[in-house]
Amino acid sequence: MDFLEKLKETLKSVLPIMAIVLILNFTIAPLGSMLVPFLIGGVMLVIGLSLFLAGTDIGMVPVGEKLGSVLTQKRNVWFMLLIGFIIGFAVTLAEPDVTVLANQVHSLNSSIPETLLVVMIALGLGIFIDIGLLRTVVGYPLKWVLIIFYGIVFVLVSIVGQSMASISFDASGATTGPLAVPFILALGLGVSASTKNDKDGSFGLTGVASIGPIMAVALLVMLSKAGSASATAEEAEAAHTLGRVFLDTLEGTAIGFGPLLGIILIMQFTMLRFPKIKFRNIAFGMAYSFVGIVIFLTGAEYGFTSVGAYLGNVIATKYGAVLTVVLALLFGGIVVFAEPAVWVLTSQVEDVTAGRIKKSLVMVFICLGVAIAVALAMLRIILHINYLYFVFIGVGLSLLMTLVTPPLFTGIAFDSGGVASGPMSTSFLLSFALGVSGSADMGFGLVGLIAISPLIAIQILGIIFKTKERKGRKEANNAVAGK
Repeated sequence: MDFLEKLKETLKSVLPIMAIVLILNFTIAPLGSMLVPFLIGGVMLVIGLSLFLAGTDIGMVPVGEKLGSVLTQKRNVWFMLLIGFIIGFAVTLAEPDVTVLANQVHSLNSSIPETLLVVMIALGLGIFIDIGLLRTVVGYPLKWVLIIFYGIVFVLVSIVGQSMASISFDASGATTGPLAVPFILALGLGVSASTKNDKDGSFGLTGVASIGPIMAVALLVMLSKAGSASATAEEAEAAHTLGRVFLDTLEGTAIGFGPLLGIILIMQFTMLRFPKIKFRNIAFGMAYSFVGIVIFLTGAEYGFTSVGAYLGNVIATKYGAVLTVVLALLFGGIVVFAEPAVWVLTSQVEDVTAGRIKKSLVMVFICLGVAIAVALAMLRIILHINYLYFVFIGVGLSLLMTLVTPPLFTGIAFDSGGVASGPMSTSFLLSFALGVSGSADMGFGLVGLIAISPLIAIQILGIIFKTKERKGRKEANNAVAGK
């Protein structure tokens, strides 16, 4: 386990966030009693993220890749879909962000039970993982799957309205978090590697899976006849931080991890059959990931959530819209560096493309997209713009771009949308937005906008690559003709 290497990467990710907050603390927004918890939370973020990333490499990824390969070799589509659904459902229950979001939503709208919301989100993810796997096996173009199902999403969110639509998109971002993404990505890679589509089909499963929770929450809202969110930002924040953070996180993560670990253990003796030494290493990796994510989430909840809300409120109230938007731009660009799932995705992009697409380049485009999205989210709150405008324009533009973007980049783009919004987004940035808005009704939706931004940014990168390759081939042909 290359823990020290991961530690160096994580320090580069988290320290810039802490530096900006500390500068604000010693200048225009003193943190007071929140300073010590913030510093402790920062240390926990670094240690937890490093452990999680190192554990993922040796624990989660090998299981997902082997599972995808085994399922395809069995050539039983129904069996593959059954296992894919079970994994998707179980990994959603293990995703701490989903529980946090469910608690927040229930505090805003008591007509939506927490447990039912979690189950609906899990069902949505499981079903759309199957749709994504089936697409990969059949070789159906990803762009048409996205266009068809997002068309249905547009209809559903138009019916439920902007407030609950924002929560639906936030649910999608929360679902594809640090636990779900490694399994989904690895499962997609394993299945695609056993098909004729290989690289072009390697990515896109997370993007397709992300649609499920949006539709599930929207349908739940329609069936429950729920109204808009009505709690104040202070009430939402109180619900977000109640209880002993570490024990709550440990309990929630353990309950979620239990079924997932049980399924992996059963599959080891029935399908995967890793050698004993290899499986022992995988078990250690899973343990490292579990400990790491508990430490990470505890640090984020304990030290970053309250600070985010406080800074949002102080900056917006005392210093106005311009500084609020500038800080949002900075925080958006930096926070994505600390998202565990983003690191997993960018590394796999570089591996699958044999280094042709550098993970640093993908990271830069994701950061730019997220930074702009967070800034736009603040403008939306300040100017009270309808959330649905951003959804229709952002997703609509990204769907149009799929018609000209290389398929590989389309898959990477929609996968990036699912992974860019993780624990740091739901804890720090969402709290910042709630602090700026002073109303949960306007504050929600930030995570959803973050998830939309890479859809456009990465496809722009794909179009640039396509143009450069076309130009290179033309120059090569001219050189040959000149000889």
